[in-house]
Amino acid sequence: MEPAAPPPSAPPPAPATQPVAQPAAVSTMTEPSGPQYSPLARVGLLCFTLLVVYASLYPFSGWVDNGISPFAFVSAPKPRYITDFDLLTNIIGYVPFGALVVLSLHPRMSGGRATLVALCAGALLSACMEAFQTWLPNRISSNIDLITNALGALLGGAVVAPFTHALIDDGRLTRLRHAWFEPHASFAIILLMLWPFAQIFPQEHLFGMGGIVREWLTDPESWPMQVLQMLFPQLEAWQVHIGLRPEDMQSVQLLESLVTASSWVGTGLFASIAMRRNAPMLRILAGMLAAALLIKATAAELQFPADSAFNWLSEGGRFALLTSSLVLALLLYLPRWVRAVLAMVALLALVVLTNVLPSNPYAWISEQGWRMGRFIHFNSLAQWLGWLWPFLAFCYVIWRFEQVSLRRHAMKKAAARRESTAAGTQEP
Repeated sequence: MEPAAPPPSAPPPAPATQPVAQPAAVSTMTEPSGPQYSPLARVGLLCFTLLVVYASLYPFSGWVDNGISPFAFVSAPKPRYITDFDLLTNIIGYVPFGALVVLSLHPRMSGGRATLVALCAGALLSACMEAFQTWLPNRISSNIDLITNALGALLGGAVVAPFTHALIDDGRLTRLRHAWFEPHASFAIILLMLWPFAQIFPQEHLFGMGGIVREWLTDPESWPMQVLQMLFPQLEAWQVHIGLRPEDMQSVQLLESLVTASSWVGTGLFASIAMRRNAPMLRILAGMLAAALLIKATAAELQFPADSAFNWLSEGGRFALLTSSLVLALLLYLPRWVRAVLAMVALLALVVLTNVLPSNPYAWISEQGWRMGRFIHFNSLAQWLGWLWPFLAFCYVIWRFEQVSLRRHAMKKAAARRESTAAGTQEP
């Protein structure tokens, strides 16, 4: 009867392993309630810093070594011509920078120390930009700009610092971000927040983004145009052949509808890829569209107060927004991978139509007229944002496909490893 002793001794290891596994599971569930960093704030800080660099050093040409020290502006006298608008713009321009610095430092640093770092970072960035402007003939370095920019960074950091914990750790925005968007959607959220501002600069057609290739095609001396003419000698003749004439008004409306519909459908599907299934997709997309139209109308009103703020909203654009919104509402019910493929197709169609079609002779305003507006440097920034946005969105969709493929491959390897382990344990 002694050989029967082992069975009673076998059960003890099983109860001993169960209490060990449960605390780990509990800890993973309670971990998000503690202090955590914000990837969205850090990505936003990087993007905003690049925007500041672009707005400060545009047009990146005409560099001249005038023999002046790059930091001579620190002790230079007060500029002769300076307006209250310039002072206010310099302050407001660095407020988001200071706020993003404080949010990016959480949870390592908060409160007054984070605000002090925001002040130093804003002053350092502004000093570097003013120093580089010494070698740009069309820019003027000023110690007043340095002071106002640093003041803006300090103001932004001081305003956000008391609410950092509430915004990141247990704030409503954080809960909505995790409830509505995928964990690795920070870059997509940044693009979605920038999308309304990408519509400020007037395009040939409503929402006609991605026209950077057109800039190359319309410049015979650019290297992309020279390469294309070598590969396709008939390219220039083909562009002239499909050129629009005054009697082609109906075709202009059709082309604008195609461009606007491709842009809005591609943007909406791109946004849905970054969202969870339980997210209010229609409400978020409606808010994005309303924000884009309102910001575009506000910018047009500020640039040209004498004209209507909605001159750019043509009949073809209105028809495209209505029909494409209805189509987009139906496409949101498709599986995620299908929406991703359709988003890539729509964005690709947008880029092709925007760059291949000839200039629209019925555009509500010329680029030259818009560039002469009050916000000349921000206008160029908005133009570049509209040029690059669809390409950045396209790259994000490709990256998501790659991540899903890698995850499936890892799951298959893990499953095969478990099967081999189980088969090994079953062998006598």
